[in-house]
Amino acid sequence: MTVQACPYTGNLMTFRRKPKILRGFASPAASYISAFAPAIFAATIAVVVVYVATNWRLEQSLADERSVAAGELATISSRLQTNLNSNVKLLQGLSAGIAVNPAMDQNAFSKLAAEILQPDSQLQSFAAAPGMVVKWVYPEKENEKAIGLDYRTNEKQRGSAMLARNTHNIVLAGPVDLAQGGTAFVARCPVYIKDGTSQIFWGLVSGVIDIPRLYQDSGLGSTDLEIAISDVPEPRLAKQVFFGDLESFSKNPVVASVDMAYGRWTLVAVPKGGWGQNSDIATFELYACLLSLCVVAPIVWVGFLTKSRQKTIEKLRLHKKKLVRARQRLEYLSLHDALTGLPNRRFIDRMISLSPRPGPESYLILLHIDLDRFKEINDTKGHAGGDTVLQAAASRLVKLAGPNDVAARIGGDEFIFASWSAHPVPKATELAQQIVDTLKQPIFVDGSECVVGASVGVAWETEPAQDLSHLRLNADLALYEAKKTGRGRTAIFTEGLRSAAIHTKELADEFNHALDRDELVAFFQPQFHADTLDIAGVETLARWDHPQKGLLTPDNFLTVAENLGRSGDMDRLILQKALFELTRWDSLGMRIPRVSVNISTRRLAHANLLAELSELHVAKGRLCFELLETISFDDLQPVLNEVIPAVKELGIEIEIDDFGTGHASIVSLLRFEPRRLKIDREIINPIITSPSQRRLVSSIIEIGRSQNIDIVAEGVETMEHAKILKELGCHLLQGYALARPMSSKQLIEFCRTKHKDLKMAG
Repeated sequence: MTVQACPYTGNLMTFRRKPKILRGFASPAASYISAFAPAIFAATIAVVVVYVATNWRLEQSLADERSVAAGELATISSRLQTNLNSNVKLLQGLSAGIAVNPAMDQNAFSKLAAEILQPDSQLQSFAAAPGMVVKWVYPEKENEKAIGLDYRTNEKQRGSAMLARNTHNIVLAGPVDLAQGGTAFVARCPVYIKDGTSQIFWGLVSGVIDIPRLYQDSGLGSTDLEIAISDVPEPRLAKQVFFGDLESFSKNPVVASVDMAYGRWTLVAVPKGGWGQNSDIATFELYACLLSLCVVAPIVWVGFLTKSRQKTIEKLRLHKKKLVRARQRLEYLSLHDALTGLPNRRFIDRMISLSPRPGPESYLILLHIDLDRFKEINDTKGHAGGDTVLQAAASRLVKLAGPNDVAARIGGDEFIFASWSAHPVPKATELAQQIVDTLKQPIFVDGSECVVGASVGVAWETEPAQDLSHLRLNADLALYEAKKTGRGRTAIFTEGLRSAAIHTKELADEFNHALDRDELVAFFQPQFHADTLDIAGVETLARWDHPQKGLLTPDNFLTVAENLGRSGDMDRLILQKALFELTRWDSLGMRIPRVSVNISTRRLAHANLLAELSELHVAKGRLCFELLETISFDDLQPVLNEVIPAVKELGIEIEIDDFGTGHASIVSLLRFEPRRLKIDREIINPIITSPSQRRLVSSIIEIGRSQNIDIVAEGVETMEHAKILKELGCHLLQGYALARPMSSKQLIEFCRTKHKDLKMAG
């Protein structure tokens, strides 16, 4: 009230002489303020909230606008990088062709360039400069002016040309004024040829990239953004920006980059017209004010509702006990499994983190239990039968529990048994065996006897007061190890299991990066006609060119690829590389009739498989898919019935790999009418010394002949194997005795050597 008294401080005696007047004035004011205090307070809060919300809305709108712009710019930069890399890959293919035949003439160069130049690429011409002087061009028409251009003396192009030569890397220059007229980006690739054990610089191969088409294909011509591109991170001069304006870099733009082995471009973007155009702040403020008014107005009537609150409080008291009981019931249900009545996963987590120890020297033991044959029973007896099994298993675990033990169901057919003991090693071992023994006893479901069994993973606290957050994970790792060794087994957690899990995780991360960094390479193992030993085709094999571990075979990473769900991506990548090399071999005049690639279950079941295959431009019979016999043909029967005929309709042959190692019936295999059956090396290897094994191979060959199916023998380790298989009538041979897996470059040399040997023999 001092605020009201301040105007009267000069005449305080007046208030003292007239206290009734003061009280008469203050009482209504106090009553007024008291009545509307909640409304005043709410209005103040509303003003603050509207102010804060408006500022937040402005910031959020700008953030959303920047996010949209950043996403669109990222798409453009990705397309730009993809297009540039595609053009460079074509240029590298041309360089590889010249390296193989450096003595070619203009006609040979034009033929090779015409095969490599793709109609959908941005490359408009090629130029070859042996000794740094342009000698050949393609197309020849309109590019004749470039012939004779000496990169060593041309000031405009000398720098990038010498940089490509000196660094042994591809160099992208531009925009460049071309000798034949016009402006373009120019990618230059140095070419080296082998002279014995050393490499000699032959010259440069250049590819002219059409700038308008590159920009159009990358989306730069169809965007609402104001975009600028520079080959320096923070350009200061206008000439350092080759697309857009230098001013765009100072408008608080979003930034992206195009990273290439041969340079880096910086892209910036702002909306045309600047930031904040899409802000609807006025509308937002209007709605916020209306909402605040709706909140404040009812508060004015709060004073009139005080009496009704008393009745509400009385009702709340009556329901308080009901609410307490309901909360206790809900708490119990949240910590227990509805089917078995056992504690659940949440209960175990709380027990591990909060439960007091029974004694100072007590160690916590966790046993993770998984029923072995529950799925079989659930499938044959239905969910009701499965519920009966779970309830019986829970009852048996409860009977094993002591005063400080807890049996819990954590989901599906998985249980946790927790116990405290001063001597964890013998107690954990004894409990694990008791659990296995009790759960392998028959359970009666609908009057029939069912044997379930269980696998158990064991982990315990190694020292008092240890952090228990990883104890469940340790038990999980031990259970995984137990299930690997078979059913009805127990396994105890060791640091070796943790190390193995960490190693598997690291390998999975590395494999993901390997796919992104294109570290997977294709190797090829030739297949030969048994009668003539001519090359009948090649099998494509995946190899991982690991930066630290070197070249890894599939047994080191195939399981990781399957677990990650990326085996389909790997198959797609190896198929692309195989078809690229097939095109390259054709351009070199090599006689490789077909190339075979493996295809995984995940790839077979992919919804877009047929659409992707239909876009491949490969002649009929030149591509073959190898299906492992270990693929579950019964499980995939519906998919295979639809996919296999469609794949064959596209001209792609089907081959069954590792025949004799799986469990598929011959009927299920032959239903798909494969072109070839490949007998596994484990069957081929003993035929030299084992007549019975030889008869088995002969029977398989006869089956193939009766069905018009060629038989391929894997694992031909000696020429004695080759001779026997030829006598048995085998069609094709593959193995180390004839050729090992090799890179494309090695295969080219192998074919050339074989061709020379045939000429000499002829």
